[in-house]
Amino acid sequence: MVLYFSSLLAAILSVVCSVSADIDCPNYDAQRNHILEIYHNPIVNDLTKERNIPDLISFYLRNPNAVSLSDSEKQQFDRFIHNYREFRTVLIDGVPPQGGTIGSMFGNFLGRVGSRYILSLFNQKQEGQAIHGTNSTVSP
Repeated sequence: MVLYFSSLLAAILSVVCSVSADIDCPNYDAQRNHILEIYHNPIVNDLTKERNIPDLISFYLRNPNAVSLSDSEKQQFDRFIHNYREFRTVLIDGVPPQGGTIGSMFGNFLGRVGSRYILSLFNQKQEGQAIHGTNSTVSP
């Protein structure tokens, strides 16, 4: 009984610590701002967005609890990551593909869960700035 209780307590503490550690990362704000500069900026072209997909994926994987997503949205994001990585690992004459399918795959992703994820990051940034009394330089 004591072993069960201490195991349960350790599991709960590790979840709580990992959740708070995700957003308290010293580079979190800089990484989030980098993602927003690319994906929440209408001036940035699609090619630049596609080139920065690895940064978006890394940010999502390092900060899985930064934005609350439903289980369905998490599955869609994970499926996008899987499809992207699978596409990039296919080699043609020893090099990864240089375009084509990734554009439509990324467009479908941004049309669904990706746009909600980016918008949630932006809203989170706005809320943080409102608390600290600063103004944003990027409009929604």
